[in-house]
Amino acid sequence: MDINPEYILSAWKEEIQASIINNGTLSVAIFESDGKLIFANEAIRTLFAGEPPYLSLLNPTFEKLAGTKQTDGEIYNGYITFGNYSEVNSSIMAQVYRKGTKLLIIGGVDSMQLMHQNIMMHNLNREINNLQRQLIKEKHNLEQTLNQLNATNNELNFSNATKDKFFSIIAHDLKNPFSVLIGFSDLLVDNANDMDSESLAEILSHINQTSKSTYALLDDLLMWSRNQLGKIKFSPDNILFSKLYNDVVNNLSDLSRKKGINIQVSGDEPLLFCDPNMIKTVLRNLLTNAIKFSFDNSTVQIIVKEHESHAIIEVKDEGVGIEPSRMDSLWKIGDNNSTPGTHNESGTGLGLVLCKEFIEMHNGEIWVTSTLGKGSSFYFSIPKR
Repeated sequence: MDINPEYILSAWKEEIQASIINNGTLSVAIFESDGKLIFANEAIRTLFAGEPPYLSLLNPTFEKLAGTKQTDGEIYNGYITFGNYSEVNSSIMAQVYRKGTKLLIIGGVDSMQLMHQNIMMHNLNREINNLQRQLIKEKHNLEQTLNQLNATNNELNFSNATKDKFFSIIAHDLKNPFSVLIGFSDLLVDNANDMDSESLAEILSHINQTSKSTYALLDDLLMWSRNQLGKIKFSPDNILFSKLYNDVVNNLSDLSRKKGINIQVSGDEPLLFCDPNMIKTVLRNLLTNAIKFSFDNSTVQIIVKEHESHAIIEVKDEGVGIEPSRMDSLWKIGDNNSTPGTHNESGTGLGLVLCKEFIEMHNGEIWVTSTLGKGSSFYFSIPKR
């Protein structure tokens, strides 16, 4: 059945008028040809940006529409852009009709325009997501850079502490023994002919002891500095532990004999996978310290315990022990770790730092337990085969 449009307009006039006025999609406006606004629903009012409203028509302009020679019917069909050049513009698909001096603008967003806007929104969302991922990546890179800067700063602080310790050793710990050597040698030069054999032997003994301790200090200093520069080659091999400690104990026999200290070795005989020169240096430093801080006529023990994948070596003395407050600083190059021995022997604390570095190169660990007045035990672990 055909429905007469005029019937619909007359029957539903009020509803249609209300729908047009309140419609948020369909834009309707009626102008006089001189630009005076006669009617505008809420939808098109949101598009107006200028005062008066006809100035809001950017393309085509109101003057162009009003200036057409046609005075009746449709005078334009296409996109109309509203807004101003300094803000966001909006476009609708519209028809413009003219009756005498009045212009009717009616239109909205068509499906193709809506699809185009959806595509633009999709692309915009994708660009935003890409930007977010890029920002996250850059944030991660910045965090990595910050961590690297912090690590570099820590290395610089460590290098400064190392440099300070290095110059401290050169300026103080090497200067003192050479002063002793020069003093005794001057005494010999001036008075050798007048000295009895006992006095001469005593001075020569002091010179010999000072020379050996100074040489050991120089050896540690050079080895440690070479290790800092990465010039010490790590050459591990399978070797019996007894081949490591025999040479070290023999070389320290004179030092231990002067204090009446007995060095004992007990426990297992493991086959270790290690760099022999490094482990000998570790043993020499730990045994020298044990003798240095031991009371006269006591015992220093080397105790070896074999485990499935590694061995633990303990160097135990019966000496003065270590203050609890100094335990953590024993392994740090920048701290003042040196204390005089039971015969006022000097040191630098450098030997323990070197021990720690060499043991860690073997993927082992080194630690200490101590009781004041009763002695200390230094332990280190070394892998087998």
